[in-house]
Amino acid sequence: MPLVTLNSRWAFRRILALILLPLALAACDPLIGAYSAEAYKNATSLKARSLAMIDRSGRSYSSQQTDVTALMTDIDAAYEFSKGLPKNEISARQWQLMRDPDEGLMGGFVAGWKRNGTVGGFFRSEKKTQIARAYDYIICLEVNKQKATPCAGLASN
Repeated sequence: MPLVTLNSRWAFRRILALILLPLALAACDPLIGAYSAEAYKNATSLKARSLAMIDRSGRSYSSQQTDVTALMTDIDAAYEFSKGLPKNEISARQWQLMRDPDEGLMGGFVAGWKRNGTVGGFFRSEKKTQIARAYDYIICLEVNKQKATPCAGLASN
């Protein structure tokens, strides 16, 4: 009888190990995707282009439409790239907010510019600050995938 008990204990431990091993390995898996130099480049270059476009929004939308369309297409491409990376839901959500015409970031800014024809100086200045900050969040998130880094100015403003 003790032999059966010993075998039963051994079998139980093996089954328990087989159940717990995958759970332990899954717990070691990072919750966020790996750093992507391409995603970082997208964010930094699109930030510069977006802020330059906001400066040009005092002109008529129709005179800038070709450049605006190219910029928004590139923002859409950055979103699709981000969405396609594994474990990158947070970054993809930030890009979705950036491009959405019903939100207050670049997509919404462009939609308002198109609707109104031009954008006044005060509104341009305020949106430029807000959109720059949103890009800074995207950039900071990407940088922190590589190494935990404080993001200057994001916590205090």
